[in-house]
Amino acid sequence: MIGSLRRAFAAVALVVTLAAPAFAQDAPTAPTTPEGWRDLALSDLAAARDILTAQTPIPFDRDNPTYPAWLAEGYGQAEVRARDARDAAGHFYALALYLNGFNDPHIDVNPVANLSAAQWPGFIAASRNGGALVVMRDEGDADAPPIGAQILSCEGRTLASLAEERLYPFVLNGRLALDRRRGVTRLFLDRSIPGAPAPSVCRIAVDGVERDITLRWRALPDPPESYWAAYQDTSAGAAASWGVSEPAPGVTWIGIPTFSSGSETAPQLEQLIRDINARGDAMRNGRAIVLDVRGNGGGNSAWADRIAIAIFGELPVQRANRAASSSSGVDWRASPENIAYWREWVTSVAIPEFGANSEAVDFAEGAIEGMERALDRNPPLWRQGSPFVRRGGGLTQRRPRGEEAPFPARVYMLSNGTCGSSCLNFADTVLFVPGVQLIGSATAGDGPYMEVRNVTLPSGLAVLTIPQKVWRGMGRGALEAYEPDIAYDGAWDDASVRAWTLGLIAAQ
Repeated sequence: MIGSLRRAFAAVALVVTLAAPAFAQDAPTAPTTPEGWRDLALSDLAAARDILTAQTPIPFDRDNPTYPAWLAEGYGQAEVRARDARDAAGHFYALALYLNGFNDPHIDVNPVANLSAAQWPGFIAASRNGGALVVMRDEGDADAPPIGAQILSCEGRTLASLAEERLYPFVLNGRLALDRRRGVTRLFLDRSIPGAPAPSVCRIAVDGVERDITLRWRALPDPPESYWAAYQDTSAGAAASWGVSEPAPGVTWIGIPTFSSGSETAPQLEQLIRDINARGDAMRNGRAIVLDVRGNGGGNSAWADRIAIAIFGELPVQRANRAASSSSGVDWRASPENIAYWREWVTSVAIPEFGANSEAVDFAEGAIEGMERALDRNPPLWRQGSPFVRRGGGLTQRRPRGEEAPFPARVYMLSNGTCGSSCLNFADTVLFVPGVQLIGSATAGDGPYMEVRNVTLPSGLAVLTIPQKVWRGMGRGALEAYEPDIAYDGAWDDASVRAWTLGLIAAQ
């Protein structure tokens, strides 16, 4: 790999998904009684704990003691909820309490099917200027607050405290900028989380006049497409559109919505690299280059490296990687399931996309060999990289300042807050090239765990995302994010973000 171990395939969503063989089912069958849901919640929860224990480094992680502590403590809290499960929502949110409680973006659970029908109170709220603003309303409801109304509090509580109590234990992470923005919007979408009711009374201000309103929860508009489009634009906004374009004279706009490998994305990434190379020096000598990573949650760092080189050239990327690098290592959890995953990944992903003699194949085969040697060790961990590392953290504060940029064009990395995992590795390179500015939102942040794969739980009704390795001496601390040089606090629909960005380029 280019650079150091920090770049080695830190993946949010690799394509190959292996279910634990003993749990394989042809089709999931949902219980028909409350007792059945309770029993299923308890058995799936126990399976989730056992998978994390047997297939991740968590039980042996002394450097990050909150993880093994939550493995046990969180299980006890989730078990209490699982005993109260009476339906699909009770089953899933007992699991979500457990997995989300690790506060790590690489540890997750998702339902296979939709849960209870979503409801709204007749309006959508957006996080804006440190508060909340109504940005869409049910025009057929005379009692719905008008667009532009400020939501000051609900049930006598700040929206931040309500989100902390009723959302973040189950979904999102209040330490991340995007999730705090999402949290405001999500408070006004009811998904029937047991024990975490939606707000009932809120205080609003319209033209400076404050009043209380009672929220009337109802089914989403029919058809719901316009609602979901507005909801997405309000919280995260649109993902970047693939490709290279010139929206203004001398401005090259590069849309990179993912680094994920796959039969659909790999050709798009290859074409993107060809298009960037075709622009070459003309692009670098233009007015500006926008690296649009909105919606990019990571994938495969090999793609991120190649795109960075296409944009900046080999030498600036090498210098940036040296500036951002630190002595680090990773501890892989050796298990038969993890080894099987990588063998399948070589056949299904690495060879088709990168070639049989590629660095990707060498990387995977090295991981397989190392884990095989560690299977019978106690603990069953394989160290890749430096055996001795210093405490990590603080990388985002060490960006170059005042150094000369490598070419005339100003470079902007446009973030909406989704940029994590391999996208954060990309940021570690791009933002250490002198002169590059991060605009929009703070990036996401990573925990020390990474290299994920998916495992279906015994019921077939939920899928775990589990990490296979833990990073030692990582440059960025747990959930450490890059803060924007120039922040955006407007609507996150594509047209608004593009207009703001082009206005910023013109002003500079």
